Amino acid sequence: MTTATVAAGTKRHLFRSWSTPIYQADLPGADRINQMLNSLILDAEQRDPHAALFGGIDAIKSCQDILRWGLPETTWLSQQISHAVTALTFDVLGNAAVEVRQGVLAEAWAVVYRGGGSLRPHTHHDSAWSGVYYIDAGGTDAGHLQMLDPRPAAVARGASSGAVQIEPRPGRMVAFPGWLPHSVQATLPDGGLRIAVAWNVAYDKTFTAMS
Repeated sequence: MTTATVAAGTKRHLFRSWSTPIYQADLPGADRINQMLNSLILDAEQRDPHAALFGGIDAIKSCQDILRWGLPETTWLSQQISHAVTALTFDVLGNAAVEVRQGVLAEAWAVVYRGGGSLRPHTHHDSAWSGVYYIDAGGTDAGHLQMLDPRPAAVARGASSGAVQIEPRPGRMVAFPGWLPHSVQATLPDGGLRIAVAWNVAYDKTFTAMS
């Protein structure tokens, strides 16, 4: 925030509001993890082949309890989610933030897109933070994650720069506020499967940190 004195006893303030942090990390050494997660997710899908993804087209929400599988790969994934949430929290709260380890409620589920699969614009309004981890991109130059400008008036007046597009890549973690509207562009018709893990994080209102 800047402050400029324009007259005796008068101050003018210029500041920005509603800044939106978006976290992106390409995690090294994720190939073996992704191979295992790929197999685990497709096996889980076979046990529930008709699970629907709300708002999805040619997309299956194949399982919802990934973080409770108790496997080394899912433990690693949970740690990566924690790193993303901690980074976002520090960005918003600065020195007032603490390492995010307690009082956090997290859930994650796999999403499998077939050729041409997509996901309509939506929000995760019950979560503080949301994100996606890519296991298989299902081809290149398609299926981008689109972050939409949350300001309807700016969009309507043409004062928005438009959607921010993030390319899906194996090993890429993306995280953002749960209220931020987002969608998934259609994957390639013949691009093979696109497999990702989506997740939500909320804070337990009954948790009180020890001083």
